[in-house]
Amino acid sequence: MLKLSRLYSNNHDVFPDIIFRDGLNIVFANVSKNQKNKSSHSLGKTTLVDLLNFTLLKQVDKNFFLKKKIFHDFTFFLEVEYKKGLYVTIKRPVNGKICIHSNSRREKFNYLEDKEWEHHALGLNQAKELLNSFVSINGLAKSNYTYRNGLRYCLRKQTQYESTFKVNSSREADSAWKPYLAEVLGIDSLLVKEKYSANKQVESIKNAIKEINSLPQESTQSLEAEIAQIEAHIMRMQSELDKFDFRKVDTEISSELIEEVSLQVSDFNKRIYEIDQRIYAINESVKTEFSFDLDKVVELFGEVKIHFPDQLTHSYEELIALNTQMSVGRKSRLKTAKKRLLEDRGSTVLSLDAATEKQKYLAGLLLQKDAFSKYKLMQSRLSKEDSRLAVLNERVEKLDQASSLSDRLKTATDTKISAEKSLEKATRVRDNIQMRRAVEIFSELVEQVLSISAFFYTKTNTEGNLEFNIGLKDQTSVNDGFSYTRTLSAIFDLTLLSMYSQESFYRFSYHDGLLESLDDRVKFKLIDKMRSLSESLGLQLIISVLDSDVPILESGERDYFPQKEIIRELHDNGKSGRLFKMDAF
Repeated sequence: MLKLSRLYSNNHDVFPDIIFRDGLNIVFANVSKNQKNKSSHSLGKTTLVDLLNFTLLKQVDKNFFLKKKIFHDFTFFLEVEYKKGLYVTIKRPVNGKICIHSNSRREKFNYLEDKEWEHHALGLNQAKELLNSFVSINGLAKSNYTYRNGLRYCLRKQTQYESTFKVNSSREADSAWKPYLAEVLGIDSLLVKEKYSANKQVESIKNAIKEINSLPQESTQSLEAEIAQIEAHIMRMQSELDKFDFRKVDTEISSELIEEVSLQVSDFNKRIYEIDQRIYAINESVKTEFSFDLDKVVELFGEVKIHFPDQLTHSYEELIALNTQMSVGRKSRLKTAKKRLLEDRGSTVLSLDAATEKQKYLAGLLLQKDAFSKYKLMQSRLSKEDSRLAVLNERVEKLDQASSLSDRLKTATDTKISAEKSLEKATRVRDNIQMRRAVEIFSELVEQVLSISAFFYTKTNTEGNLEFNIGLKDQTSVNDGFSYTRTLSAIFDLTLLSMYSQESFYRFSYHDGLLESLDDRVKFKLIDKMRSLSESLGLQLIISVLDSDVPILESGERDYFPQKEIIRELHDNGKSGRLFKMDAF
C-alpha cells in the first residue's frame, strides 16, 4: 500500500515538517479580508501537490519550481507507510542522487550521510524501481504498472477536475492512461493495448497505400523499361570514366606552381653559369707564372754605363725568392677554391635536373585539367542517374507492394474488428465484479453528497476505442448553482480508494481547492462523507481550503475545521505564512 507519513526538508526553518494522519487532513489558507487584492496562489497550497509528486519521484523539467536558484541546496524527505507499521523514506535532493531507507517505525533520517542510507546514490529510474518493490499495488505489477501510474487519482490540482478520468490537462495520448484505469476497473488492459496496437497497424498500412496512390500513375512495365534504359546509360558512362587515369593527381595543379618551379630552374642555371665563370678565372690565374731575370737587369745597367751595386743585387735575389714562394701558395689556394666550386656545381646540376623533371611533370599534369573537368562533369551526371534509378526502383517496389498491402490491410482490419468486439464485451458491467462494485460505490457517494442519481460506465466509441463516461439520470438536477464536475471527479477518486481499501492499494488523496465554488450544502455533505470514509476505511484524505470556502452554519458562523485536522496553516501576513517561509518566488 501507499500512505503518506511525513514530509520534511534539510531546512526546517524555511520548510517546517508536515505530519500526515489518518482521517481528514486540512491544508488551511487564511487570506485577509481587508487585503482582497492579495492572491492565495502564492501561499503554496497548490505547490504542496507538486512537492509531494516530486518526492514520489516524478520526472521534472527545467521549468519546475524547485529548479529556481533559491532551492539549489534543498533536500526533501518523504516518509511513507508501505505496510502496516513498516515505513520507507525517500531522500530526494533538488540536485544530486536519491537515497532510500526502510524502517519499522516512524523516524527522521535527515541526520544520516548518504552512504549510511540502506540504498544510496540512486538514479531516478533506479529509485522508482526500488520504491515500487516496497509499495506493491495490488494486481498491477503483473500488468507492468507501477505505483506512479495511479498517482493521477491521488493528487489533483485545481486545474485537474474537469477531466474526471484522464486528470492531466496535457496532450497525453489515451494509450498512456486508459489501459491502467481499465485494469483497475476489472477490464483486461491487454485488450485495450491490443486495440491501440491494431489501430496503429491499420493506420500505418493505410498511409502506405495512400503514398502509393499519390505516385504518378505509371505501369510497372513502363517503369521497368525506363530502368533498363537508365542502367544501360550508366554502364556506358562508367566505361568512359574507367578510361581516365588520375592516380597521379592528388591536388589541384595551378599555373602558379609551374611558374615557381620554372623560376627555380632559371636560378639553378644562373648559379651554374656563375660557377663556370669563377672556375675559368681560376684556370687563367694558374697559368700565369712569376718571371724576373736578374742577369738581364745587370746587363742593361752596364749598357747605360750605370753601376749596379752589389747590395741591390742581394735585395733582388731575396725578392725573387719571396715571389717564387708566394706563387707556390697561391696555386694551392686556387686549386682548393676550384675544388669547392666544382663540388657546388655538381650539386647545383643535380638540383637543376630534379627541378627540370618536376617542371615537365607538372606541365604534363596541367595539360590534363580539361580532361579532369570533363571527368567531374561525367561523374556528376552519373550520380544523378544513380539517384534517378534508385527512385524508380523504389516506385516499382511500392507498386509491387500495392497488391500485398491490400491483403495486409484486410488482415489488420479483421484484427482490429476482433479487438473491438473483445473490448466491447469486456466493458459489460454484468460479468465484471470490480466494475459493478465501483459503480455501486460511486453512485452511492454521488447520491449522498450531490443528491442526484449518477453512475459511470465504459463503452467503445465509433472507432471501437475504450471510453469512460458519467451518466446522469436527471441532467437538470445538476444546475442548481454549484459546480458538480469537481465533486464528481473527487468522488471517482474516493471510489477507487474505497473499493481497494482492504487490499494493497493507495490509501491517500490530495484534492487542492476542492470546496471552491461549491454550494454550502454540498460542502457539508462532502466533508462529512470524507471524514466517515477515511475513519472507517483507514484512508488519508487531504484537502486544501481557503477560509472563504469554509461552509457557513445556519447561525451565520463558519464551521471551521478542528485544529487536529489541520496539518498546515497558511496565511498572507508575511512570509511566515507561506508553505516555504521565504519571499514569494
